[in-house]
Amino acid sequence: MRKWAVALAALWMVMGSPPVSLGAEGVTLPKDLPLPTDASVAIYLPKHIREFRNPFRSGGGFQTTNALQLGASFEELTLGAAQHFFKTSFMYEPTGTPAFGLLVAIHPSLKKEDQQMIATAHYQVYDGGGASLMQGDALVRWGPGSPARGPDYLGNLSEQAITRALTEIVAQLRPTASKYPSQGEAAVKIEKLIDREHPVVSGTGFFLNRSGQILTAAHVVHDCASVDVHYGKDSVAATTTANSALLDLAVLETHANSEHFLRLRDHAELAESVINVGFPLQTLMTDAPTVTRGTLSSRAGLSGSLGQFQFSAPIQPGASGGPVVDVRGNVLGVAVGTLNASELLKSGVLPQNVNFALESRYVEKFLQQHSVPFTEGSADAHAPGEVSIDEVLPAVVSIKCYQ
Repeated sequence: MRKWAVALAALWMVMGSPPVSLGAEGVTLPKDLPLPTDASVAIYLPKHIREFRNPFRSGGGFQTTNALQLGASFEELTLGAAQHFFKTSFMYEPTGTPAFGLLVAIHPSLKKEDQQMIATAHYQVYDGGGASLMQGDALVRWGPGSPARGPDYLGNLSEQAITRALTEIVAQLRPTASKYPSQGEAAVKIEKLIDREHPVVSGTGFFLNRSGQILTAAHVVHDCASVDVHYGKDSVAATTTANSALLDLAVLETHANSEHFLRLRDHAELAESVINVGFPLQTLMTDAPTVTRGTLSSRAGLSGSLGQFQFSAPIQPGASGGPVVDVRGNVLGVAVGTLNASELLKSGVLPQNVNFALESRYVEKFLQQHSVPFTEGSADAHAPGEVSIDEVLPAVVSIKCYQ
């Protein structure tokens, strides 16, 4: 689940009973502007927000059956709000978007402050030729003390913020089809629309070869509009050239030559010492990597998983895609997940350091299938010598996913 969806669920628990609207006053529409206007609008929403649905219906009460009855998605809420202002509105797609006169990129956010919930819709507006027209932040505040507005208040609150953003846009631009004619070839690049200040996902990866190809977990770069790779003092853009949802692996192309890369060892022994290198909790911590030690504790992974082993070196969110190496720096596996301790604690179980990695032999098959060059390390688990961790660190990178 992406960060914004997690925040929605967390804020519901913190606020308790549904808060109430404090209003979105301060914006008025010109009386001489007929609505909906005949200008066509394309709307960009980050994908993780676009598809999110509240687990409550917007028009009814709490669920009374065992069936999961979801509220409207944010795509539906946004297009529902837009139809009051524009006769023609649709979601912006990286390819295949119909001609539009206006393009509105909206990045909603939620926060709790002084017993109030504050919904913000940051927006940027472009014309069909790609010229920037305006930008702003539409805020709506909710708090306790007034009549309740139904169980789907998070959806209602966000819809009000989006509606306010569209109101501000229409009030200032007074759009019409003649003023902002639709253009068939969209000149606005996706890079202009994404929020580069707030990555939706962060993770870890490592260089496979001198050509700058990087291996990471597929879920780290899933649905990213843009991916940045950070290593040392350098930062480069990356594109996904191979991925497998089944194995949870992805290869990134950076075109950045690297003298530092890791070798793969296709056989690991039970109870041997392992080291995990990752960039966890990147929104809270510095850009320095975290190194943890443990053992290969089991050859069994999660039920239903393919080719995973269990290791005890502690990991945190953001370590996914990082290498699990032996004492000589050879990659034994790729970190892909950990048990959810908070969920298991509800049933009276408190797991400690139960983490999972995909075995390197499956990694090698994946790389061979996609013709990605890599180097094999020593297959002897008892070979003499131990490398300094400083020899491993330059090959490990942090990855940020933007939408």
